[in-house]
Amino acid sequence: MRVGVGYSEHGDSRMAGIEAVSTALSGLPPASSCDLVMIFSTAQHDPAALHAGIRSVVGPSPRLIGGWSVGAITNDCLGYGGLQVGIAVFHFQSVQWAILAEGDLARDQEAAGHRLGESLRALPLDDDAAVIMLYDSVDRTSGRMKLNMATPILNGVHTAMDGFPHLVGAGLCGDMTGRPTWQWIDDDLRQQSVFALVLWGGIRMDSVIMHGCMPATGYRTITRADGAVIHEIDHRPALEVIAELLGDSGVSPKEYGFFVTLGRNMGEKWDEPDETAYVNRMCLKANEETGSLIMFEPDLVQGCEVQLMHRSVTFDYIAPKIDALFEAAAARRPLFALYINCAGRAAAYSGLDGEDGAVVQDAVAGRVPLLGFYSGVEIAPVRGRPQPLDWTGVFCLFSLPA
Repeated sequence: MRVGVGYSEHGDSRMAGIEAVSTALSGLPPASSCDLVMIFSTAQHDPAALHAGIRSVVGPSPRLIGGWSVGAITNDCLGYGGLQVGIAVFHFQSVQWAILAEGDLARDQEAAGHRLGESLRALPLDDDAAVIMLYDSVDRTSGRMKLNMATPILNGVHTAMDGFPHLVGAGLCGDMTGRPTWQWIDDDLRQQSVFALVLWGGIRMDSVIMHGCMPATGYRTITRADGAVIHEIDHRPALEVIAELLGDSGVSPKEYGFFVTLGRNMGEKWDEPDETAYVNRMCLKANEETGSLIMFEPDLVQGCEVQLMHRSVTFDYIAPKIDALFEAAAARRPLFALYINCAGRAAAYSGLDGEDGAVVQDAVAGRVPLLGFYSGVEIAPVRGRPQPLDWTGVFCLFSLPA
């Protein structure tokens, strides 16, 4: 497998596609065919024109997958909220691969996940098989904004397969206002779909989660919840408990959205906190009328013990984690890195002084081609099971036997 990456911020969507894919193709060995194009573009680009520009360069044969995202990252470029396009092109040799896609997310997310799982189960996957699953995280089919949830999609996959391969992924959104994504599946433009790139046959994907969050309080118990809405914590209105935990921070309930983060420890309760054992869930918004928190996923149910999480203001943890992945693959041949980054971690939205994507670029420099994108929800294994995550970076390293 060989990979090249490209980037563009051209204002003309067709030209942006031409520029990004041409740069990516220059990273492949001479005379290598392009088998697959992976595309991430912001909502400021016309999806049909971008597609047309890419096809004008690669021709009709390569398969295309991707969707709108808040921004893109490559080895040398990083941007979000503007005209960013990030592209990776793949030339496959011994590696086996497939693209699977299911629609009707807005109708039944678990059923779509189940169908995807059945298709995965039908493939001759080996123990190291890797799955990159991407889905449309915003549903505006009713005229108002709702979120498609990763939890029921993953539940559907699990029931179909009775387990999971090594799976990472993301919920795609067009921008930070919750604009629904357009997805490319070959020459189709889609919405309300979940799709997966599946790789097997010697390829291995090692992944690491980069939360940058640690518990700031002791455990509290959710005592009443309905789907993604937490009504009560410790038998008191959820907002009352959160305000008490925040103390004199000056943060009002109107600011809880994208700020308050609750963590669920999937490891040993009283061990030293291990951030890789936490599933962190951000608050979408607070409902002051009902005293409730509306979360990004429906998995914090009655009986769950959670902690208020404190976000790191430094990125010192990133490079060591990436270095450790490369060290683990030292006896193999690393070929490509994928970085799935929560859009909320971008400096313009988080208020942090630096870009974690730039730290990733520095850590990867000179090692392998890198493609990254900014997502609404991230998915990665926690204690062996893929989980939807918030305020998270997921770094994936793909390698083959040396």
